[in-house]
This record gives sequence, C-alpha cells and structure tokens, in this order.
Amino acid sequence: MRRYIFPPLLLPFFFFLIVLPFFVVLFVLTTPKVFQIVFGLDYLSALTIFTLIILGSFINIPIYEKEGEVVVSRYSLFGVIYYTITEQQRIVVAVNLGGCILPSILALKLLMELPIVPWLVTFTVCSILIYFYAKPVPGLGIAVPMFIPPLLSAFMSYIVISAFNLPIWILPKMAFSAGVLSALFGADILHLKDIEKIGSGVVSIGGAGTFDGIFLTGVFAVVFSLFLL
Repeated sequence: MRRYIFPPLLLPFFFFLIVLPFFVVLFVLTTPKVFQIVFGLDYLSALTIFTLIILGSFINIPIYEKEGEVVVSRYSLFGVIYYTITEQQRIVVAVNLGGCILPSILALKLLMELPIVPWLVTFTVCSILIYFYAKPVPGLGIAVPMFIPPLLSAFMSYIVISAFNLPIWILPKMAFSAGVLSALFGADILHLKDIEKIGSGVVSIGGAGTFDGIFLTGVFAVVFSLFLL
C-alpha cells in the first residue's frame, strides 16, 4: 500500500495553486474580524482599515542611509576559511506604511485604553525575548521565527492580566498592542545596529523581505489570545 501513497508529483505547484490561496482567502476573511474584536468596529469600518493597510504595504518611506558591507570573495588556506571585504554599498532604511506605521498607530491607540504598568511588563518581556530570537541573515534581513512574537504576546498578556487581576476581555487588545510594538522594538529597532551585516539595498521596517511580521504579529496575537479566553 505504501507504494500507492505519495505526494503530488509537482508538490511546489500544488502548494502554490491549492494550499497557499486557501490561507490567503482565510487571512483576508479573518483579519477584518480581528479589527472588529479589538477595536469594536462594524465590519465595513474594519474592512476599510484592512484595505488601507494592504494598500499601504506598497509604500516604503525612506528614513536614512548607511554603509553596508558586501563579501565579494571567499577562499580557504590550510583548512581555514577567509573572507575578504572589498566593497561598501549603501543601505537605505525605510518604514513601510501598511506594515509598520498604520499597525503602530493602532497599537498606540489601544495603549490609551489599557492599564500602563501591566502593558509595560508585557511589552518589556516580549521585546527582550524577541530580540534574542531575531538574527541578522545576509541577503535576507532580520529573521525571527514567524509565530514566536504573536505566541509570546498572547501568552504573556494572559499571564500578566491574570497576575494583575484584570478583566479577561482586554486580552485581545493587550495582545495586539504589545505584540505589534514589541515586534517593532525587539526585532527591528534594537537590531538596527546589525543591518550592515545584511548587505546592500533597501531595508524596509514592516515591509516584505528584510523587516516584516509587525502587522502579522498583531493579527496572530489576537487569534492566539482568543483560544485563552
């Protein structure tokens, strides 16, 4: 029987044509619901915010430039590998409108509705842990396992809310706000000193490619927190 059970012959195409569109549709349908739960909006308003974030994800706003190191040769001598840096190329650091600025504004808005000390505890712990999980990867950016920030935010929010005897209904708000801002601070801002290790090009905070996951952290943090209610 084992001979007759095998994956599709063109497994990558199967994934992109069948599996990936399913998750894209699920994400598009779920995210406005997250905004409804967290911000108390009607569906049309939530859909409008989601649309603005998607459209804003195409816009990167340059902040500053710095020099990046590019490795152009690699050789081995008596078993020892040497790298020669012979070139400096410019790195443009930008922020993504939909992936960073708009989610951060939403997170700061929620912060005004939350008790500050419990929020600071959650934010600080999540930022520290995310900082140690995030690593600079040459040619890619600051990489952090996708589900680590939202899981940390959801569970830390739950623990802190329980410890401070706060109403459980604020859990999704705490998870979104602390998740977005701790991902921005722990993975991106604290690792700005490491971006010269990435190489040349545009480093977009909150954008696809180099720095990403801020907006997704907020969305998935809320989804995970709902399982704890």
